[in-house]
Amino acid sequence: MTQIAIAQLYPAELGVTGDRGNVRAIEARLAAAGIDSTTTRVGVGEALPENLDILVIGNGPLSAMRGVHADLTARGELIRSFAADGGVLLSVGGSAELLSRGVTTLDDETIDGLGVFDATVARTRQRKVGYITIETPIGRVIGFEDHASEWTLDDSSHGYGRVTFGQGSFGLPGGGEQPARGELVRVGNAIASNAQGPLLPLNPDLVRVMIARAAERRGIDADLTTGVDALDGYAAGARSAIEDLVHGKGFNTIQL
Repeated sequence: MTQIAIAQLYPAELGVTGDRGNVRAIEARLAAAGIDSTTTRVGVGEALPENLDILVIGNGPLSAMRGVHADLTARGELIRSFAADGGVLLSVGGSAELLSRGVTTLDDETIDGLGVFDATVARTRQRKVGYITIETPIGRVIGFEDHASEWTLDDSSHGYGRVTFGQGSFGLPGGGEQPARGELVRVGNAIASNAQGPLLPLNPDLVRVMIARAAERRGIDADLTTGVDALDGYAAGARSAIEDLVHGKGFNTIQL
């Protein structure tokens, strides 16, 4: 029987911002589509499943990033090959930084990244905290950002969304007097973001795109519109509540 194989990498260390919810959103929508799936939680020193379809890596503090760095580096070629082959990958927060080409800390330490995303990350003293909305090619993505970093994309075309409320992770070309800001980076089927919350339960269109790509790669005909009324309804209610807050509340930053 064909199954979609999901893995959550470093759930204990990089799973502090509801990242299990991203996995659960994928599982629930696969089940609604009648597609069997298996989920493996992979810790330091443990093997990723063979024939992996969807890899989710979550967020964590700098100490956790350092703690998994050696193990992640040892998996570098495997993860780069997985992404290059069209594997579906979602990386949020600290793990997204580790999948860049490298992170520069406030102490000018450089933490080498895997280079899945052609970008560099600099930690900053200004922490960006609050709801964020992003217009993307698949519609509006909503989340919560809480990070003290600035991304620089070598190829701005990898930016997958323009921020309409919030600060975002990187600058975009253009924008006139108001500098344009971006959030979400996409290379093939690999997505990186500082939007948390978790991200996928709030954004049905995004999780549908991820599942559709994984199913297509596996040769599965997936109907992702049936049996999801409740899931879409919960998402719509939460999105509406956040939109109300966005339009009625200013954005906060914290100086570190």
